Amino acid sequence: MNEFRSMGCDVALPADAPVDDVRALFEARDRRFSRFIPSSEINRVNETPRGLMSLSEEFASMLRLALDAARATGGLVTPAVGAALLASGYDRDFARLPLDEVAVGSAPVPSLDSVSLIGNFVLRTEDVLLDLNGVVKGTTVDDALAVLGRGWVSAGGDIATNVPLVVGLPRDGSVTLHGGGLATSSVGKRAWAGGHHLIDPWNGAPSRSPWRDVTVAASSCLVADVAAKAALLLGSAGPSWLDRRGLPGRFVSHHGAVMVNENWQALVPVRLAAA
Repeated sequence: MNEFRSMGCDVALPADAPVDDVRALFEARDRRFSRFIPSSEINRVNETPRGLMSLSEEFASMLRLALDAARATGGLVTPAVGAALLASGYDRDFARLPLDEVAVGSAPVPSLDSVSLIGNFVLRTEDVLLDLNGVVKGTTVDDALAVLGRGWVSAGGDIATNVPLVVGLPRDGSVTLHGGGLATSSVGKRAWAGGHHLIDPWNGAPSRSPWRDVTVAASSCLVADVAAKAALLLGSAGPSWLDRRGLPGRFVSHHGAVMVNENWQALVPVRLAAA
């Protein structure tokens, strides 16, 4: 197995995979979209949070995916959470956060109506700090698999594969993923005293969902990642929300209890679903 670190997580590939090509893809995306790299394009865009601004073609494409994800989730997974993330204390790379001293606050999350994409231009009619983390990693995992041609890619546990792959699950157990993507959204990984990185857009504060981890399988890592975040933010309504969309989901509470939705139960034997 080949491994390297990028986007704040460990990236893993099969041993015979062209690791340099995949690393270059991840590092290029990180340089463009990371809030923690001063020269990144997203920081340039956020320096002027209102009005019309030109974007690179890649940035416009990623923002389009983020806006599509926001519409598909009723605004739950939105790129407009930048100010709320800063207010929550997530103002530097997670590895540099003083986890026992972070001041956790909130900030209003602007409506999607205030953000429009016109070709390679973004128009913001009120102050909007963008954060595209909701789509960048999932898309990059999918694109990395396209670079490989055949095999699998894992980034912080978010996976895309076109070969059968046994994948470990939160709180033990595993499933075999035969193709597509699998992603886990968690408030147990990037968390600090009183806060974490998943913002509830209705109050602009870190979510108080009953779920610690939500794992979703889908046709791609991007779809799985967006759906897992939305299902976690929806709390008790998350399992049925996934069921209505034909997506299997596995939920772990803060106390470690495991439950699955109907779609997961139909695909995974009982002894594995909550192992």
